[in-house]
Amino acid sequence: MLVWWIVSVVAAAAVGGTIGYFTVNPLLNLVTRLSTVKIGPWGTSLAAGSASANPYLRAWIARHALLALRKEETIYFSAYTDDEGEPLRGDCDYRIEGRAPDARWWSITVYGEDDFLIPNEQGRYSWGSTEIALDEEGRFTIQLSRTPKPGNWLPTGEAKRMCLSLRLYNPGPAYYRRETLREVELPRIVRES
Repeated sequence: MLVWWIVSVVAAAAVGGTIGYFTVNPLLNLVTRLSTVKIGPWGTSLAAGSASANPYLRAWIARHALLALRKEETIYFSAYTDDEGEPLRGDCDYRIEGRAPDARWWSITVYGEDDFLIPNEQGRYSWGSTEIALDEEGRFTIQLSRTPKPGNWLPTGEAKRMCLSLRLYNPGPAYYRRETLREVELPRIVRES
């Protein structure tokens, strides 16, 4: 009788663990996607880094972003596709272009499909507002590719799939409200090849 009970408990734990393993990630992604504000290829959750973040969003952040600063300090945007809705691929060249965002400091970082920085010989993983070259109108262009490009080049190493993260530290008031957020200009992500 005791052996039967132990076998039943172990079997139930194995079945439950298997079901949980294969359903948690899709569930986290779905719930997070439903609470995301989209602006072109960029998406953000206005609850990230706040007390109003639900447990699913917090779990997604812990899984994919490791941590989030308080909402009052930073707003995070992520892009997994280009402006045409196609997934960001390491074997393609992209042009990220736009006006410098209204923020005390900002950066654009590229990550591999494992949510970690992409190893590359240049040791370049992002461009930030204090180092990027802007034109006379306050606009920038970042070249995202495996092969070297002139100017603000962000290497993609041997990545197959990628995502971009745009971090805005102490952004202007328009970024904090859903009504005005859709009016802000975020960088375009244009596939070149």
